[in-house]
Amino acid sequence: MAVAQTRYALRGFTRDGSALAFTAIFPVILLLLFNSIFKGTTPYDGLRAPASAYYTASLVSYQITLVSFGSLLSRVTTARERGLLKRFRGTPMPSWVYLASEIGRTIAVVTGTAVIIVGVGALFYHVHLSGHLLLGLVIYLVIGVTCFCSLALATTRLCKTADAAAAIGPLMATILAFLSGVFIPASLLPTWLLDIGKVFPLEHVAGGLQTAFLVPGSNGLSVVNMVIPAIWALAALLMAVRTFRWESMAVGAG
Repeated sequence: MAVAQTRYALRGFTRDGSALAFTAIFPVILLLLFNSIFKGTTPYDGLRAPASAYYTASLVSYQITLVSFGSLLSRVTTARERGLLKRFRGTPMPSWVYLASEIGRTIAVVTGTAVIIVGVGALFYHVHLSGHLLLGLVIYLVIGVTCFCSLALATTRLCKTADAAAAIGPLMATILAFLSGVFIPASLLPTWLLDIGKVFPLEHVAGGLQTAFLVPGSNGLSVVNMVIPAIWALAALLMAVRTFRWESMAVGAG
C-alpha cells in the first residue's frame, strides 16, 4: 500500500508542471549563479579545490534540506489543515501509509534533483566523478533525507497553519545553509559562526559531501558526519511520534 500510495503522490507531483520545473531548475540556477560569482579555486581542508565542485556538493546538500524539510513540512501541514490527514485516518488504509508515501516521494525527488545537479556539474564544470565520490553521495543522501524528513514531521507540531509552514521551512533551510558553509565557503566564515553550524545536521551532510567531491580518493564518510545527523533524526522521530497531530490546529478549526 505504501508503494502504491507513493506512486500516486509522485504522479500528482509530475502533473504539476510549475512545481516540477521549479524543483528541478531552482538548484541548477543557483549552481550557475554561484559558479559565476566564485570562480577558480577555494581553500578547503588545506587544498585549493575547484569552486565548481565545492558548489556542486553544497547545492546537493541544500536541496536535500529544502525538499526533505521545507517541502515535506509544507505538504503535511497543508494536508492536515485541509482535513486530509483526518480523512486518511477514517479509511481502512493504515494512517502511517500516507506519511510513508510522502517520504517516498521526497526520496524520489531528492534523488532526481541530485542527479541533475551532479550531471550539470560534471558536464559543464568538469566536476570529476569517481566510485568513492558516488558511494559518499548515496550514503549522505540517505542520511540527509532520513534526518530532515524526521525533523519536518517533528516540526509540524509547531506549525499551526500551512502559511506558517511555508514560511518556516525555506527560512530554516536558508539559515542553516549560511551557518553550514553551503552558500559561502567555510574558509570565509568566522569561526564562531562555523562552531554554531557544527551543532546542526546540515553542516555535517554538507561537509561530508564536500570532502567526497573535493578530496581525491575520499568518499567523505566520517563518524562525526554520520552520527550527528543520526542523533538529530532519532530525536526528531521520537518527538514526532509523541507530538504529531492528525487534526487541524488552525484557530477556529472544527
